[in-house]
Amino acid sequence: GKVMRFNLDGTIPQDNPFVNTKEAKPEIYSYGHRNPQGLTIHPETGEIWEAEMGPRGGDEVNVIAAGKNYGWTVITYGKEYYGPRIGDTQKKGMEQPLTYWVPSISASAIAFYTGDKFPEWKNSLFLATLSGNHVHRVVFNGRKIEKEEEYLNALEYRWRSVRTGPDGY
Repeated sequence: GKVMRFNLDGTIPQDNPFVNTKEAKPEIYSYGHRNPQGLTIHPETGEIWEAEMGPRGGDEVNVIAAGKNYGWTVITYGKEYYGPRIGDTQKKGMEQPLTYWVPSISASAIAFYTGDKFPEWKNSLFLATLSGNHVHRVVFNGRKIEKEEEYLNALEYRWRSVRTGPDGY
């Protein structure tokens, strides 16, 4: 899979990494993604953060950078559904995720908390989870994880979306 980048009017930004590469589509911004589900902008750094589902394990959170290869199917922390490993976990020239989950939580939508109702959650990354049946909170210090928490497990819902409400909740 790929992350594509367009201008608001549908044209292709001239600073996209493959705009002048004959063998590539000019709208490609990054590649080597398995199944991107969530995409958000970090409220302080402006970086693009992405969550994707792995196979049996290997769900990831990545910081997306222009022209980078995130490795699918060459590197992953997941396995085939029938058991064996898929490729390796690292390879030169391929990006490592900020974090990954084994077993899978089936990360879908992601959002940074930007409200004012829960100051201790400011800039925490929240992930909706489908197989995890909870809302997952990750506290980062830069790009290093400090803490992870699960919320709303008792509801046993599959979560598709998560966001900060306009009222800060």
